[in-house]
Amino acid sequence: MKKYIRVLLLAALVCSLLAGCSIETKSNKTSQEDSKYHLYYMNESETALKEAPYSPEEDSTDFMVKDLMQKLGSKEAPDGDVSLLPEDVSINSYEVQKDLLVIDFSDEYSSMSKIREVMTRAGIVQTFLQISDIRKVQFTVAGQALKNSRNQEIGEMTSDTFAQYSGKDTESYRYDTFTLYFTDKSGKNLVKETRNVYYRRSLPKERVVLEQLAKGPMEDGHYPTIPQSSLVLSVITADKICYMDLNNAFQSGATEVGENISIYSVVNSIADSCDVDRVQISIEGSTEGNFQDSLPLYKFYEKNEDLIAQEKEES
Repeated sequence: MKKYIRVLLLAALVCSLLAGCSIETKSNKTSQEDSKYHLYYMNESETALKEAPYSPEEDSTDFMVKDLMQKLGSKEAPDGDVSLLPEDVSINSYEVQKDLLVIDFSDEYSSMSKIREVMTRAGIVQTFLQISDIRKVQFTVAGQALKNSRNQEIGEMTSDTFAQYSGKDTESYRYDTFTLYFTDKSGKNLVKETRNVYYRRSLPKERVVLEQLAKGPMEDGHYPTIPQSSLVLSVITADKICYMDLNNAFQSGATEVGENISIYSVVNSIADSCDVDRVQISIEGSTEGNFQDSLPLYKFYEKNEDLIAQEKEES
């Protein structure tokens, strides 16, 4: 009988230990999923940022800046992903000035395509702004200030510099008014429609604009300008330029309007609803070729006032 009791006690102890291990494993998994810090990479088409958990040995500013700088310079990335820095770009130096981190890159930094450079810049800034004492990041290239496409110095960048989908705070919502452009019955003019939208705060306005355009107009006499199956694959805004990557349905979907109406319904809507001056559209990660017949994808499009139908004055 005593032997039987000892066996039961041993079995209970084993179960208890196993349960403890199970709970610890689950806790570790949760900890990894809810990691406070992340390393950033790009997807294979270099059109969106991805993240992986990062657990520093210390969370001091000196340690994390040095450690993250080494990881950035190593250019390592998970299988199927791309490092933020191209192979030929190196970090010349870096310096912490109070709450500002200044990073100097080699000359090759300037050879990146514009969208790749913006994605690189966004990923690096987000990486170092995770450090509590770092509030601003500034880039230089071979000792010279980094400039945007207008040849203006970009200067200090903060968490508000880039607008993109983060995938976080999915339960938080906001309410905004958007100005959207559809077309009239002729299919040759754009007509304005104001719409109030309640949407997830984690979604950038540029993405919401495209989704609302794809849903179509709600006012009589207004007609769709883009296919309903149009989707935003990724979007990032920097220097008041919106880089929007759309699925192939936007290009190949059947519409009864001119190609300029489709493009400028998107451009004008984003320009009026967001803090954006210009828009570049890519299809499935590519800016090669044209949209439909003659509108080049590599072009930066500005708002087109000439296509907007004049509103009739009330008598």
